[in-house]
Amino acid sequence: MRKNLFICQLGEYFEKFLPEIHGSSKNTIASYADSFAIFFQFMHEKKGIPHHLLTYKHFTSAMFDQYMLWMTNARNYSSASIRHRMSAVVSFLKYASRREMSALNAYSVATGTKLPSVVYTEFPYFTLEEMGIMLRLPAPNAYLGSRDLVLLSFLYETAARAEELCNVSVGDIRFSSPTKVKLHGKGSKTREVPVSEDVAKLLRYHMKNNALCKSGDKGRPLFSSQTNERMTTACVRSIVVKYVGIAKRGNPTLFQEENYSPHSYRHSKAVHMVEAGIDLIYIRNFLGHAHISSTEIYARVGQAAVTKALTNRKIPRLAADEPKPSEIQYQLPGFIIAARK
Repeated sequence: MRKNLFICQLGEYFEKFLPEIHGSSKNTIASYADSFAIFFQFMHEKKGIPHHLLTYKHFTSAMFDQYMLWMTNARNYSSASIRHRMSAVVSFLKYASRREMSALNAYSVATGTKLPSVVYTEFPYFTLEEMGIMLRLPAPNAYLGSRDLVLLSFLYETAARAEELCNVSVGDIRFSSPTKVKLHGKGSKTREVPVSEDVAKLLRYHMKNNALCKSGDKGRPLFSSQTNERMTTACVRSIVVKYVGIAKRGNPTLFQEENYSPHSYRHSKAVHMVEAGIDLIYIRNFLGHAHISSTEIYARVGQAAVTKALTNRKIPRLAADEPKPSEIQYQLPGFIIAARK
């Protein structure tokens, strides 16, 4: 079967441009291929047009509106997922418009299509993968690296506010099973939070290394500044900003938020607790919130993270409207099938 111009250029895009010229990763190419598989399914099922008959003339405003509506109703995609699927099509049309005049109008229509708005989180937080990277960054043998290693682990483990961390004294640590830390929160409120044995070991190491184990040291700050004074919130922020910068340089595909802060550790802990299935009532008490409404925002963010994880291509999933293997072979071009593997 003779390929038309659209399919020829799409094949070159996947087989040559993305891997060889643009240097896209296999995961990125697979994600783009998934998006086109969805698009081809829509065109085949709803418009009656198989991929080998598609031309740039089919890319109209009405078609894109119908496609997004179909993704919403038939595929139950979120606004973020719809924008992601559309971005793959737009990226190709941008490539094609620089090589073929007939693709220019299609690209113009695609970029002018109104996409569904996405409600982004109002706070930056780290994914589990990102948090793992952050907690491994401080080098124990470097200047202040040992302190920073314990401080960042403590900040995440306790979900303490920066001010709460600064106010922790040696006497607020109670080594037992489990070890607990007393945090002095807003409005002179205090709460005790448990820490894991791993963090308890870090605290023992930190206290021994800084000679904080004497009976008369209970009022001394757990973490001190370079001048051996009680740490300030500005100091905590500078430590976090320092390691976020290192993390971003070493992991350009991660850490996409712009305004990470010490509070991001608190947000991250809460989101990760939600993802682990812990009840909001317990999370509220852990964080020291006065009202459950303050905690509910993490449930919304946590659910978004769960949805993202479930739609990740690395996790097997079943969907009633997915084409069967034989149908995929019939409906999809070979280069799309190869890219999805």
